[in-house]
Amino acid sequence: MSVFKVRLQHLTQGQLDLDPTTHPLAAGSGSSPATYGQLGDAFGVDHAASGAASLQRQMFAAGPNRSYRLLKDGETFTDCNYWKRFAFPQVAAEFAFIETVTDDGSIYSDVPGENTYAAGATETLTTAFTGTVIDFVTTHGGPASFLQVQNLDGSITITGELNADTNVTFTLLAGETQIFNSGDLQITLLRLKSASGTPSASWIASIRSTCNS
Repeated sequence: MSVFKVRLQHLTQGQLDLDPTTHPLAAGSGSSPATYGQLGDAFGVDHAASGAASLQRQMFAAGPNRSYRLLKDGETFTDCNYWKRFAFPQVAAEFAFIETVTDDGSIYSDVPGENTYAAGATETLTTAFTGTVIDFVTTHGGPASFLQVQNLDGSITITGELNADTNVTFTLLAGETQIFNSGDLQITLLRLKSASGTPSASWIASIRSTCNS
């Protein structure tokens, strides 16, 4: 999943109302507090005291799956890369209202079948499953529908465990490869360990992007 920041106001687009939390009418000094005015108070919220953005600096935007997300200026959220379509450089800076903070490299298409991307890594194993844990759902936003695991060591046997189930394990001798093809099962978690030492293993997975919106 990627991380985004809401940017409803920036210089390229001009200025909306000044944020009363950072632009008081009078700065104040000593025992005299700053004067913030009444911006937003008509809605029953003292935005200056609470530190919240003005109600004029938030909006609902259409998300995937016929959903809407409330975007508040300055806040961050984690979701699929659907939201990159509102960020620069996918749109011109004067129209962008989303900033991409971190990009997981996944794609988003309005055609669900096209929202599949590859992920993989080479791991250094220990003799305990807790040493190498790949959580597909938490890290990548969805289960793996295809998985390949290869033992890269020339002499040490390794063991894999799927979906945190101690009854669902497989063993790979030196140099062997295990493949779970698309449609075999949904893999939410992969754990790997070695019989001894710290051998290396690689994995490649196919993951379909899912959205929080």
